[in-house]
Amino acid sequence: MRPGTLLRWHALKRTLKSEIKNNSTVLDIGSYDGFASGKLTEIYSNLNIILVDLDMSGLVKAKQKNLYAIYGSALNLPVGDSTVDVVLCLDLIEHIDDDSKVIEEISRVLRKDGRFILTTPKENGVSFPLLDRKRTLEINKGWGHVRLGYSKNQIESLLHTHNLTSEKTSGYFNLLTRLTYPSVMTPKNFRSKFLIYKFIVSLEPYIKYGADEHIIIGGKRCQEF
Repeated sequence: MRPGTLLRWHALKRTLKSEIKNNSTVLDIGSYDGFASGKLTEIYSNLNIILVDLDMSGLVKAKQKNLYAIYGSALNLPVGDSTVDVVLCLDLIEHIDDDSKVIEEISRVLRKDGRFILTTPKENGVSFPLLDRKRTLEINKGWGHVRLGYSKNQIESLLHTHNLTSEKTSGYFNLLTRLTYPSVMTPKNFRSKFLIYKFIVSLEPYIKYGADEHIIIGGKRCQEF
């Protein structure tokens, strides 16, 4: 399991459980192997989950978990208008040049009373206190980011442009996690280091200090007449 995947699940599982209702249609965009969606199927008895990704290896793994996975782009989602109750866009937009188009597509597929959950790094990216700036930038770029991240105002502007609004904001990737994360990027003593890392990330829902990633929850913006 990827360290970031485990981190994201622990950070978001309470949020996901509070925002998703049974019998909902959930669209998980750019989720690779659908780890979070697979976990959700263990919690809910009846969810219609749709995964969309361009990585065939991830889609194969998702299908092995009996998840409905489609090859497709976040820039042109293979999903009908106003058909989705919850959109998950987790650490994706920082990878895509045309981030505005991704938000436009989320707005298009979301039902009038639907919800979206979006995560992305803050404007300076994810920093690691024990590493110098050069190594920190190498890690951020190594994740495939085309931009380091976003300010809260930048995200609000993107959402507003496409008739979406944020209603709740929070954060994850706290200081403790950022101190620990680099240790699991090397193979030496990996097992013992990963056990420590697993404990640290399990604290993410309770410790927000120094969080370097946004968690944005919202829906369609009310039209003014």
